Amino acid sequence: MDFFVERGACFVEKPSDTYLFAEMPVPTIISQVITMIYNLADTFFIGQLGDPAMVAAVSLVSPWFNLLTALGNLFGLGGSSLISRMLGAQNHRDVKHVAAFSVWGGGAATLLFSLATYLGRGPLLTFLGASPDTYGYAEGYLFWVVVLGGVPTMVSLTLGHLLRSEGHARQASAGMMFGGILNVVLDPVFIFGLDMGVAGAAVATVIGQISGACIGFFLLVVSRRLGEGTAVSLRPRYFTFRFVGPIFSVGLASALATALGNASNMVMVHLASGYGDIPVAAYGIVKRIDQFPLNV
Repeated sequence: MDFFVERGACFVEKPSDTYLFAEMPVPTIISQVITMIYNLADTFFIGQLGDPAMVAAVSLVSPWFNLLTALGNLFGLGGSSLISRMLGAQNHRDVKHVAAFSVWGGGAATLLFSLATYLGRGPLLTFLGASPDTYGYAEGYLFWVVVLGGVPTMVSLTLGHLLRSEGHARQASAGMMFGGILNVVLDPVFIFGLDMGVAGAAVATVIGQISGACIGFFLLVVSRRLGEGTAVSLRPRYFTFRFVGPIFSVGLASALATALGNASNMVMVHLASGYGDIPVAAYGIVKRIDQFPLNV
């Protein structure tokens, strides 16, 4: 802390750039690392079963599951960017409308995505390269993590973005970290303890995502009740389409980057499936490791 800014008759201490970028804690980076561990956990524990078909099934579904991140970026990143700018302009009145659209609009869009996934699961899995040995595993994993877990996953991501927009980075990271750690703990319980295999990994993932979303809601409510200055509100009555343009103008670029990256992964998985299930499993494992330094 090395300089002061005058506000009326008082002086308020502000953090220097050195403190902000070199000394300040980095909970967002920690949450990204936890997210990667989240993604690695299913593959790691399923791999202990020694069945390449199970690992291949998870590898087939993962690029499609990761499209939920694109939806989270479209509504969450776009909304959080607009909220930050509104707060900077002292426009607290419209923040609640942006937040409500980001969560409820994103949830509705994800629900449609999940429904379309369920209805088109046959052609989708065939395109991704599911073989007779992997189809059943892949279909079950897809049903749990995308069809049933799609909305909680997207809401958890969006709430994290909205909390960060007001400077609550620690609270935002707490939800993601709790969900990720819970997933790692539950994986061996469901996979080995209850002998559920791939379905067990999927159930653990969904429970982790639901828990992360619940923690996000809880922290938002607590911040409001403690009077920490949060202007974000998720009440449906504040929902409006007025801010679609500003939200999507920022969120679309990130959403497209994520979507196109996963589209390329789908093509790679499809091509690898022509050589059998083992190359698909190998590609899925290596791709997860490859993503680790990128997320950091």
